[in-house]
Amino acid sequence: MAPLDQAEQDAIVSKVLRELSETPYACSSLMRLTNGTTNFVFRGELSHPILADFGHSSTKTTVIIKHSTDFVAVNKGFPLDASRAFYEESILHALNNFSSSTTAVKAPQLYLFIRNVNIQVLEDFPAAVDLKNILVSPTANTLLTAPVAASVGYKVGSWLRSFHAWTSSSNAELKAVGDNEPMRKLKYAITYDSFLKVLENFPQLLEGYRQILEEVQDAVKTEFQKSSRDGNWDKHWGFIHGDFWTGNTPNSSDTQLFIVDWEFTQFGHRAYDIGQMVGDIYERKHFFQTDGALPAIEGFIQGYGGLYDELAFRTAIHAGVQLIGWYTRRAPTAPLQFPLEKVTDAMRIGRDWIVKGWQMNRDYFQNSPLSPLFKR
Repeated sequence: MAPLDQAEQDAIVSKVLRELSETPYACSSLMRLTNGTTNFVFRGELSHPILADFGHSSTKTTVIIKHSTDFVAVNKGFPLDASRAFYEESILHALNNFSSSTTAVKAPQLYLFIRNVNIQVLEDFPAAVDLKNILVSPTANTLLTAPVAASVGYKVGSWLRSFHAWTSSSNAELKAVGDNEPMRKLKYAITYDSFLKVLENFPQLLEGYRQILEEVQDAVKTEFQKSSRDGNWDKHWGFIHGDFWTGNTPNSSDTQLFIVDWEFTQFGHRAYDIGQMVGDIYERKHFFQTDGALPAIEGFIQGYGGLYDELAFRTAIHAGVQLIGWYTRRAPTAPLQFPLEKVTDAMRIGRDWIVKGWQMNRDYFQNSPLSPLFKR
């Protein structure tokens, strides 16, 4: 891990301020936000307020500024294609023409994109807290009662179904977004290319299961070769968000939900979005005993609706991959945050979801946390 030193960080801030200085979004100061892993993300204090929304007289005094470089923001030794910013700009523009089934969930407005330096200026939601932090907070079980959690999950699931249906259209603006090959490769690397490597740390969990897990890995590796240009899309393929988890779903005090961080937008299987959210929410139940997690999963699946067996089993597989990925979503040399027994159990559950999903074992899932996937 090679983070930028203070002088390098100061240079980034100076560069962003300079680039914005001659735009309507000139800022008097920038505050670095901690949710920027791949990009440098700031909250900018505007020198002059802007209208909050078209047709409204209220104003905003802050914006979100996202600066993409050819390396990961938290590790300058990790190269990452800066073209991800172009894909995010393209999908955010396309989303201006997207009518969701729910007004309670929306994407942020993109105000400005300075293409030559990969700087985005985005709508800010200053009072919003992402669902991940709500789910792991000490007050989670008070804030997220079962009915509230189910309602939030339902809204997010309903929005995702609308989004997936919209991306299946022959919209020329969507097709112009492209496959986003650099981020597709990264997504494969951090999911299906890594879950077996994680399980190597738990050899007892691989005994008798390695062959079928390798079959899954090989099959999905072939899938990632598909292209939107092939013209042979089936009903479960199209453009997806690509990083659909609770950390990318801020919730404001007026119960408005937002879907942010669109740089992973890519051509892919819809189970990658659905399964990532399901696996991520379950992670909060397993490690933090958040009571609202399971109702949130059920609400999410109900909101999405209509998961017939093929998609349900694929979602279970991806949820298992997501859960196993918990192990690598930390500094490589950092100690485990939870007892080894608890971590091993999470890895076992993830393995079983992959195996039973691949075997299409409906009976197994009927009494599991993923049972909502198989309700009609």
